[in-house]
Amino acid sequence: MLERRLGLTQATAINMIDMVGIGPFITLPMIITMMNGPYFLYAWLAGALLSFIDAMVWSELGAAFPKAGGSYNFLKEAYGPNKAGKLMSFLFVWQTMIQAPLVIASAAIGFTSYFSYLIPLNTIASKAVSGGVVILIILLLYRRIETIGKISMFLWFGVIFTILWIVAGGISHGNFLEPVYHMNDGLTVNYAFISAMGFASVKTVYSYLGYYNACHLGSEIKNPVRNIPRSMFLSIAGISVLYLAMNISVTSVIPWKEAKDSEFVISLFMERLAGSTAAIVVTCLVLWVAFASLFSATLGYSRIPYAAATDGSFF
Repeated sequence: MLERRLGLTQATAINMIDMVGIGPFITLPMIITMMNGPYFLYAWLAGALLSFIDAMVWSELGAAFPKAGGSYNFLKEAYGPNKAGKLMSFLFVWQTMIQAPLVIASAAIGFTSYFSYLIPLNTIASKAVSGGVVILIILLLYRRIETIGKISMFLWFGVIFTILWIVAGGISHGNFLEPVYHMNDGLTVNYAFISAMGFASVKTVYSYLGYYNACHLGSEIKNPVRNIPRSMFLSIAGISVLYLAMNISVTSVIPWKEAKDSEFVISLFMERLAGSTAAIVVTCLVLWVAFASLFSATLGYSRIPYAAATDGSFF
């Protein structure tokens, strides 16, 4: 069975591609707008800290109950498998059947929204692209877990390449650390700043979500007691560094006052650095990242009804 399970590297890759979807590219200007100052980087640091704290809980649960379904099993064990746990896990799986399609749909819509930078789409075409992406992912997931692990690694390389290219672009521009030097300009720690941090951190935490995906695949991971916690902390650490570097890189080329009003900030960033052709290429890579995240999220969600079915609580 072990050869048909995911190793630490594959589990980490699945977590990371789930975390880095279309979210950070769309929320980047939103967070700058909420913070309304060069200190918007603090919101990304706060999101990373909150994610690490939350991962401590998930890692304990994932290591203790390494089964398919994640929270389905956690609720059942926490409240007693023959007591309230049966009801709580039953409610969770049906809540997931409502939530999961909404999450997947929103990610597919985000994919189509960024796709419109390349080709303007009408309403019908937008729906066709969104639906087509979901159908393609379902077809890709309909195979053995070791094959899914290989596909995840392939998608992961594209995700890492995209972010590293964005970071390298900012470094080559020669002004990379300027946003860091000025991140405290005009900073006043008062009620308004704390409130803005709270609202902005909701968005940054959203961009980090996905580090617990390995918990949904517990029974399909090698040495889950060790690898589930490690995959989560490695994912958050790696993505934190990449997100911070990407934000610094973008705002070193596009001033934060301009970046906050840009719908396609990454495309604008690359267009300013290397021209329209490079902007089209990086937009395609952002779509690759969004597709990879959707692939990983659908993989994780699929294990929840499966876990309930093995218990006789679902079809």
